[in-house]
Amino acid sequence: MNLSELHFDALSKIIKIGTECAAQGLSDVIGESVQSSTPHVELIKLGNVSAPALHLNAEKFGVVSEEFCGAFNAELLMLFTAENALHIVQNMMGEEMDIDMVREVEHEAMGELGNIMINAYLSSIADALHIPIESSLPRYAVKSCEEVVDYIQQAKIKEFLLASHINLVVKEQPVEGKLFLLIDSNSISNVIDEINQFIG
Repeated sequence: MNLSELHFDALSKIIKIGTECAAQGLSDVIGESVQSSTPHVELIKLGNVSAPALHLNAEKFGVVSEEFCGAFNAELLMLFTAENALHIVQNMMGEEMDIDMVREVEHEAMGELGNIMINAYLSSIADALHIPIESSLPRYAVKSCEEVVDYIQQAKIKEFLLASHINLVVKEQPVEGKLFLLIDSNSISNVIDEINQFIG
């Protein structure tokens, strides 16, 4: 890929804006301030995907997935550890709700939250690059670390994974999140063309 250091720096800055928008979406839902770190961004070939390469350091994850089409075709996965996903839902629904009730509404609540955060994240990137996109409905599932890796590896047509690793602080509790954008080489070429205009 013709992704120079200058291109990657520009893309990282755009993704940082997207991450801040996603964090603001979470903040709006829970009614509390959410702090976000500068994301660590990587571009990984799907053939090189593994748990260590993706920094997956938990046994289970709450995963929201959503597909996008338009100037680029992609699938975006938003991951939180299963424990952090429950913590976020509890903050959404009210801390007085017990954990069993939280588990009952987890899928619906995380699907709704994922839709808000993912669209805030990707819409800001699309706006910055002037790329029109359309999205599908979000899907939520709790997956093991191995299931996450297998799912990504099976999306061979996408070719690349753009990983954004972020650290959030939600009500004084650290929450680690990951945004994985599965994308093909043609779409990356389109992104590079737009970045050339962005940095020009």
